[in-house]
Amino acid sequence: ISDFLKIYDRRVELVESVVYMQCVAISIEKHFNQKRSQALAAWEKKTDITTAINIATRKKIPALVAELQAKMAALNPPNVSHTTVIETKDDHLASKALKAELKELSSRAYLRARESSVEYVIELMTMWSRYEEVSSIQELQDIGRVLDEVEKSLRDDDIPYYLRRHEI
Repeated sequence: ISDFLKIYDRRVELVESVVYMQCVAISIEKHFNQKRSQALAAWEKKTDITTAINIATRKKIPALVAELQAKMAALNPPNVSHTTVIETKDDHLASKALKAELKELSSRAYLRARESSVEYVIELMTMWSRYEEVSSIQELQDIGRVLDEVEKSLRDDDIPYYLRRHEI
C-alpha cells in the first residue's frame, strides 16, 4: 500500500504542477499584455503632446509650448517610441505562443496521468480484495482450530450440563 500511496503523492504533485504551469503561463501573458498596453498608451500620449507642441509653436504660444514640454518630460516611460511599442507587441505575441505551448504541455501531462489513474485504482482494488480474501481464509482456519479445541475439551457427559445451564 505504501507504494500506491507514493504513486498517489506523485500524482497529486503532477496535478499541482499542471495547474502551476497554467498559472505561470497566464501570468506571463498578462504581464506582457500590460507592458504592451502601457507602451501603446504612452506612445499615443507622446504623439498627442508632440502634435500639440507643434501646433502651439506654429501659433506662437510659448506658454503652452513650455507647459506641454513639461508634460512630455513627465511621461512614464520617458523614452517610449514607435520601436518600443513594436517590441512590446512582439514580446506579448511571444508570451501568447509560450502560453499556448505551456497549456499544451500541461494538458498532455494531465491526460497521461488520467489514463494511468484508472489502472492504479483497479490495481489497488484488486490488491485490497486479495488481502480481504486471505484475511477471511485465515480467520476461517482460526475459527476451525478453536472449534476443534472446544470439541476436544468437552466430554460427552459435559454436554447435558452445559445445555441445562445455558438453556439451549
